[in-house]
Amino acid sequence: MTKAEIKQLEILRAKTPEQRFAMMADLMGAQFDAMRSGIRFQNPGIADIEVEKRLHERMIQGYKCRKDWYFKI
Repeated sequence: MTKAEIKQLEILRAKTPEQRFAMMADLMGAQFDAMRSGIRFQNPGIADIEVEKRLHERMIQGYKCRKDWYFKI
């Protein structure tokens, strides 16, 4: 490991679980925003609801989720 990687690990270990979860949520939000931008770029003038539908379809493909994964408890 490089010194920079070791320093990053030290910083992450010093964070609380809540802080690490918030970081993960921010990164996932940025990923989804980038995916939405890509969908809009590929489909100019697309409606917001269609963007969300296509995003969901990409998530299913990319993460190998089932269509009803969000209903599971």
